[in-house]
Amino acid sequence: MYNKKNIILWILILIALIMYFVANFQRIAVPGTIFDILVRELNVNAPYITALGSVFMYIYAFSQLIVGVLVDRYGGIRVMSVGSILLVSGCILFPIATNLVIMYVARGLIGVGAGTFYLSIIKELKNLFSDKNYGIAISIMLFIGYAGGIFAGMPFVLLMKTMTWKEILLGIGIILAILLFIFVIFTAKYKLPPINKSVKLRTLPFRLVLHKRHNRNLFSFACCNFGLSYVIQTIIGKKFLEDFCNITATRAAFILSMMAIVAASFNIINASLCKICHNKRVRFLKIASVITASIMLTVCILIFFDIKSSLIGILFCILAGNASLTSLLVPVLYLTNKKMVSTTAVSIMNFCFFMMVGILGTLTGFILNIFEPTNINGTLIYSNNSYLLLFGIFFAISLFEMYKARRLSNKY
Repeated sequence: MYNKKNIILWILILIALIMYFVANFQRIAVPGTIFDILVRELNVNAPYITALGSVFMYIYAFSQLIVGVLVDRYGGIRVMSVGSILLVSGCILFPIATNLVIMYVARGLIGVGAGTFYLSIIKELKNLFSDKNYGIAISIMLFIGYAGGIFAGMPFVLLMKTMTWKEILLGIGIILAILLFIFVIFTAKYKLPPINKSVKLRTLPFRLVLHKRHNRNLFSFACCNFGLSYVIQTIIGKKFLEDFCNITATRAAFILSMMAIVAASFNIINASLCKICHNKRVRFLKIASVITASIMLTVCILIFFDIKSSLIGILFCILAGNASLTSLLVPVLYLTNKKMVSTTAVSIMNFCFFMMVGILGTLTGFILNIFEPTNINGTLIYSNNSYLLLFGIFFAISLFEMYKARRLSNKY
């Protein structure tokens, strides 16, 4: 196990894990954590700012449909090499960009680069760990990714008390550039596996997966469940907490960090609870849909009656835990699909996850702009009417989620 080849692979994976951490940090930090700062500095309104998150999500989502095939054909190291170059380029370009168009391009580069790491690392971990320890290795990898989301909350805000956001992001980009240089050196020393030319991008697996009604219902449920939670965590949650609840940026960022911690923990907790309940996974999914709808309705009621309660922060954390269902969704997909298309089914689900976040992010920007915001020293404060309309739409989506959950078969 500790031969030269494995040691080099260990080094490459460790560097890749750091980049995976940064990819998750970027996903949540921009625009979620620095929403108001970007509004003041760029002098634009909500749709232009939320688009910085949506561009990332759209491109990340589409990448999930092809990265799996690329990894199987070229291997994880080759795919991550290209992804690292794109990620580093975007991370350096974004903080030095002087106009929105270049910033959107940078976010696109970060999105496509970030999209290469999840499946690539999973593939390469299989070369290091036996089946007995493989699951543990993946859970550690996922935790490192979630840690990036945790750092994008309160730690990022606290760091901005001593440095500007541009300095922080540029510093991260430079560190990644150094790691990329090391990655290239060790890749040159690593004996890469031959290219598997028999693996090709074909439409048949996608058609087989989407032909099944149960899959379509599951994807519809899953994208709504994940999308509602993640759009709050990555795009609008911090801004809403500051505008409606009148809490400080640091405290709002702390709630975002807690959402990331809860999300990281509950993939394991939900799987454990489901196992105790004889793996009745679909019943857990149906309960989750009810919880989502109940939370969205409660937030709407609080906004309608102008009740600025700390309960909202707790509800957001519950929502994050309620959306951490990958450990249940993936087994259901493997049970309901043939082995030859099961990986494709997972990639389609990942696509649905992040496409939904992108759509909701774009929608959020336009919804907030329907009612005129108040400008206080360059900071746009959105009204209760804006947020009530937004969360009212979120509640309607949660009802659709509940409808789709009810159509899933209880036997899985």
